[in-house]
Amino acid sequence: MAGRRQGRGSWKSRKLGEKIAFSITSALIALVALACGLITYSETLDKPFLPTWDEIFGMAGMTDQPMDSRLQVDILDVGNADAILVRNQGVNLLIDAGENNDGDLVVQELRSRSISRLDYVIATHPDADHIGGMDVVVENMEIGTFLMSFMPEGATPTTKTYLDMLEALDSKGVAVTEAEPGQTYALGDARLDILGPVEPSEDTNNNSVVCKVTFGSQRFLFMGDAEKEEEDSLLASGADLRAEFIKLGHHGSNSSSQKEFLEAVSPTYAAITCGTGNSYGHPHTETLQTLEELQITYARSDLNGTVKLSSDGSSIAVATER
Repeated sequence: MAGRRQGRGSWKSRKLGEKIAFSITSALIALVALACGLITYSETLDKPFLPTWDEIFGMAGMTDQPMDSRLQVDILDVGNADAILVRNQGVNLLIDAGENNDGDLVVQELRSRSISRLDYVIATHPDADHIGGMDVVVENMEIGTFLMSFMPEGATPTTKTYLDMLEALDSKGVAVTEAEPGQTYALGDARLDILGPVEPSEDTNNNSVVCKVTFGSQRFLFMGDAEKEEEDSLLASGADLRAEFIKLGHHGSNSSSQKEFLEAVSPTYAAITCGTGNSYGHPHTETLQTLEELQITYARSDLNGTVKLSSDGSSIAVATER
């Protein structure tokens, strides 16, 4: 039986379809090539936090080094508040837990990473934007060592937020260790050092726990809400403040992050925890100008969302949620 001849119309339709498919494929190839080019030269482009290949492969677990052996730092986006997760070799550290309504979010973030135990928890100071969600975290997580700074006699907080945290700790039988300079803890293959507060202060911000995590040659400094007075005490103490990364004190306020202090730290990267349209005006212009003057690359949670850092001990890869 003779085959049916293909009509001219169907031939034209097929050719048109082929042209459209070719155009779409070409456009996709061009976009992929552009993306690959941007990623390849990301370190030389003036585009803060543009992903690098190491970062992409590292976040996807495609490096020679298993992800569990890398140091992971997640600075969670909890608005104008702090909640920071540090992980290495299955050992977990949580620094602060956001505002009063952030507890469930922080627990959700922990569970999404398959975390049910926090080996270390640091409550940097008793302000609600740092310990507001801590009672919920304590109630839902197994806690190892709980560190916090003690306020001077007569200045102990009496806020409901603070009392809720203490009640949760007592209910779970979690002992509180006073954070003092010189304390050192093993965080997997990393080391956690407590640097401050150097001197007790009746000002909660200047009584913040300041800590540094060292992993290989890479160092990460977390300032709580420390202001210039505590920065001066740290400088005078002779502590080794050098770090490749710093979480700025007090949400980028001009009462913190003075030039002399940042020069002593000499970071490559910085992160600012601040909420969109916050009433405090964080981060302040003066702080941003100092960062730019010192050529410190920074991310802001109000603009970039959650900030994720990954280190193999010799370098740091930085990614942001947006």
